[in-house]
Formats: sequence, structure tokens, C-alpha cells
Amino acid sequence: MIRDILDKLYSVAGVIAGVCIVLITVMVLAQIIGRWFGVIIPSTEDFSGYFLAASTFLALAYTFRHGGHIRVTLLTHLLSSALQRKLMYLVLFIFALVTGYGAYHLCYMVYESWSFHELSQGYIAIPVWMPQLPMALGAVVFFIALVDDIVSSLLGHTPTFLELEE
Repeated sequence: MIRDILDKLYSVAGVIAGVCIVLITVMVLAQIIGRWFGVIIPSTEDFSGYFLAASTFLALAYTFRHGGHIRVTLLTHLLSSALQRKLMYLVLFIFALVTGYGAYHLCYMVYESWSFHELSQGYIAIPVWMPQLPMALGAVVFFIALVDDIVSSLLGHTPTFLELEE
């Protein structure tokens, strides 16, 4: 039950990230075609940047769960199998702590932007918390994915990053 909910959470975040990339493409194409006819679409660069940040952060958990993150194993292959596993668990735990710290501060940044009513600069002024929110949500979902892997490995399951490698 919980496994299904978490897998759907990661998939939904991945789909939204994909939609953001499609929106970037549509906006840039609209701007290019608009220039042919002398039409300027305001703040295309701003919104493309917002969608890029959203897609990057929202795709983190999905990519992690599907083994898409790059792991550097230059020195770890020299270690015994048991030591490799312990080292990977340690690195996963440290990475979860760093990600949780970052997610907390991204959420706090969104809260501050909302409470101070910050507006973006550019032709179209929008509340800054709106483009920041997907970044914070993506970081939180990524943190959940890392904790999910830690908990499942403590319960005897192989972590995702090792399971997909084997």
C-alpha cells in the first residue's frame, strides 16, 4: 500500500517535470514564431527559467528511483562487496541528511517569499513563491525517496541504486 503510494508520488513528480519541459519547448517555439510576425511574447525567458528549475527538482526522485543518477565507483570497486554495501549505505544516509537540509531551507524560502509578498522582476510580475514552490516540492519528494531507500534497505531489501545496477 505505502509502496504504491510512494511509487505514484515519484511518477507524478516525473510526469510534471516532463510537462514543464514540454512547456519550455512550446514557449520558446511560440517566441520564435512570434518574432517572424513581429510579435513579442513578454517574460518568455523568465517563465522558461521557472519551468527549468521546476523540471530539474521534480525529476530528482523519479530519476533516482529509476537508476538515472550518476554514481562514481572509481575506488569502490577495489573494496570487498560487504564494505562496498556499508559505504553505499553511509553515503546514502549522508546524502539524505544534506537533501533534507536543502529541502527544509527551500521550503523556508518559499514561506518567506509568500509572507513578504515578493514579486518577480520582468514584464510580468508574479509572486516569487509560485516558481519556488515546485523546487521545494521536488526537493521534499527527493528526500522522501532517499529515506524510502534507507528504510527499505534496513528492512532487508536491496536499495534502488544497487538493485538497478545488478
